[in-house]
Amino acid sequence: MLLYGLAFQNLALIALILGLFFAQPAPFGRKLWVIGGASAFVAGVLLLGVWVYPPPLGAAIYLTLFVAACIRWLRQPAPENAASRASLFAAAGLATLGAAMIWQGVTGRIAPDEPYLSLASPLPEGAGYCVLSGGASVGLNLHYVVSASTAADFEKHSVDLIATNAQGFRTKPGLSHHPKPLSPEYYAVFGTPVTAPCTGQVVETENDKPDVLAGHKSRSRDGANFVLLRCEGREVLMAHFKQGSVRVSEGDTVAAGSVLGLVGNSGNTEEPHLHIHAQEESTDGRLVPVPIRFEGRYLARGDCL
Repeated sequence: MLLYGLAFQNLALIALILGLFFAQPAPFGRKLWVIGGASAFVAGVLLLGVWVYPPPLGAAIYLTLFVAACIRWLRQPAPENAASRASLFAAAGLATLGAAMIWQGVTGRIAPDEPYLSLASPLPEGAGYCVLSGGASVGLNLHYVVSASTAADFEKHSVDLIATNAQGFRTKPGLSHHPKPLSPEYYAVFGTPVTAPCTGQVVETENDKPDVLAGHKSRSRDGANFVLLRCEGREVLMAHFKQGSVRVSEGDTVAAGSVLGLVGNSGNTEEPHLHIHAQEESTDGRLVPVPIRFEGRYLARGDCL
């Protein structure tokens, strides 16, 4: 699914920019309507986009090309005959879709007004560890979609963390040209030490599940390697550890910052990352999601530790 998302955002922006570069002359007022709708669409894609291929610099390049295409079209002389009204329908469609994406991108970055659990960073801070999926809207966080292939309802406030290299790509140096390598070892986050985000007790662990190849078709429904901690009366689950790397056992007491294992690609995962979420038991016995913050910060897609 990630690869499809990357393809959509890139192809959509390229098609829009080329369309404006080669657009037919039109009355100035109609141009403003079209550019307004296109601007809303571009803003929505920039807000919701997964900027790992290309990295954030690519988003800036797309924006620059879009502005250049708009200026070029605006400078064209108006035609003697009125242009087709089809451009107005296109503008309305782009504006509607763009507004929906902007709403998702803006509201999804606002922390839920609910009691939350404050955690320490489970990965090194300031070293390019960023959120791939996270936030308070389905546009930013696929865990809001409850299904067998995405998440259970108590995983709603999950955060998926990856690593980016110096150029902003999520793969290891020398592999930045590849949008989706198959080997998990090619990803920058694979093998990174995971530390306890809180002081607590180990409730349960799994350590023997194999790491799978990257890609939607390689997901395993047989479970992931994980560590479940109880901290401050709530449970914190971290998943997709590398096979054989988990260093703690059920009943252990761990201090915040102690190493639990290594990031891997086990279980229901499309590529190497660290999944983390908090949950608690409700009065009727159901597991319910708990919002989490890292060092007081609520993180959404694109934010870094």
